[in-house]
Amino acid sequence: MSGTPIPYSIGCDNFILSLFIAGLLGGAYVLLRDGGAIVERVKKMFYYKGQAAPYNARIGISRTGNTILYILLIIYSTIIIFGYLQQRGQLHTFGASYIPFTIFAAMLLVMLVLKRAVYDIVNIVLFSSAQAREWRESYFFTLKLLPFTLLPLVATIILAPTISSIIFTAYLLIVGIMWLIMLFVRCFNIIFNEKSYFLDIFLYLCAIELLPLGLMWRAIHQTNLFLIIKF
Repeated sequence: MSGTPIPYSIGCDNFILSLFIAGLLGGAYVLLRDGGAIVERVKKMFYYKGQAAPYNARIGISRTGNTILYILLIIYSTIIIFGYLQQRGQLHTFGASYIPFTIFAAMLLVMLVLKRAVYDIVNIVLFSSAQAREWRESYFFTLKLLPFTLLPLVATIILAPTISSIIFTAYLLIVGIMWLIMLFVRCFNIIFNEKSYFLDIFLYLCAIELLPLGLMWRAIHQTNLFLIIKF
């Protein structure tokens, strides 16, 4: 006689737990190797005007550090997607969590590559080459800071999978608001510094940041439904 199957829980998933531990080690390595450069670049993010040289040209982060931060961003974002779907009762691992995890991670990677291409095309058309390059470097540096802000939520999802949906949503909203404020300030200082049109900045970010994010979220839901039906 077979017993009742144990419901899936992220906190009991050895695959995700191993990725989380590897992520902690990778993040610690980046901080030890490039922590000084990261801190200096963060300090210069909010006072761009009047600098003799763009802050991106002053402080460099190693290629290894950049690669690890992008990997951490994808891993942590995928774990958050798992946590969100599990809270809604829509997460199905089909007995092997690495299948949906790999698919969602691949989708995030494709989005990251496409975002780089879209930003380059749009900014080169709308702004000068110097502004486009500075915004690209600044924007993707801001992206690489996200793993550090997402880490507390990721740790909570793994260590306390029954976290309240209110806390889950509130934390994401706080991070999202901070993210938009940082982008707004950088837009104002780099690419809209001559016109200072706040409406232009808002429309620019809606078209090139919020809309793709909404489409990505929709694609994740549709992909998850497809996996449920397929398997």
